Amino acid sequence: MQLDCRNLECPEPVIRTKNAIEGLKDGEELEILVNSLAPRENISRFLKNQNQKFSLSDLANGETLIKTVKNGEISDVNLDEYSCEIVSKKPGKVIYLNEDRTGSGPVGETLLSKFLGAFMQVETKPYAVLLVNNAVKMTTDRGHVSFKVLKDLENAGVKILSCGSCLEAYRLVDKLAIGEITNAFEVSDLLSRFDTIKL
Repeated sequence: MQLDCRNLECPEPVIRTKNAIEGLKDGEELEILVNSLAPRENISRFLKNQNQKFSLSDLANGETLIKTVKNGEISDVNLDEYSCEIVSKKPGKVIYLNEDRTGSGPVGETLLSKFLGAFMQVETKPYAVLLVNNAVKMTTDRGHVSFKVLKDLENAGVKILSCGSCLEAYRLVDKLAIGEITNAFEVSDLLSRFDTIKL
């Protein structure tokens, strides 16, 4: 099924997307065409919130094709959340880590652990810690010097998110002991909405 949501005012693209998906059977595909940033972001956020997998393809003339396959029931939504205004970056920060150390060698591991531990002392904690590449070893190896620090941050309300593809590549999915598995879309979404700290 194809849905043309070009040149529509928000939240109409989300309304039409919701109605179209509700009319599909599980496993049936929906293609949505948009030509501006706000509907693209709103539909993407709506699908993510509804646990619907989707892909984005940039076309000519600034258009985007969004493809999704229905998987499960669609819940009610608050349409006020899908206005045409692009949401500015939220207050707060996320920590982005692509290594399990800062610098090289054992000193780098200890240094990163101390930096992360320092965030326990600040009044405003980061919203999340994003771990990609071999940084996922920190959430799977209980003997890692930063394991306890990340656990303490999680207990303090900080989201600990490990890259699913990275866990699979290192064969560590079943070893995850802190936080949740995340994906490329969620990481990109958080990096676009929050100020980012890279250690």
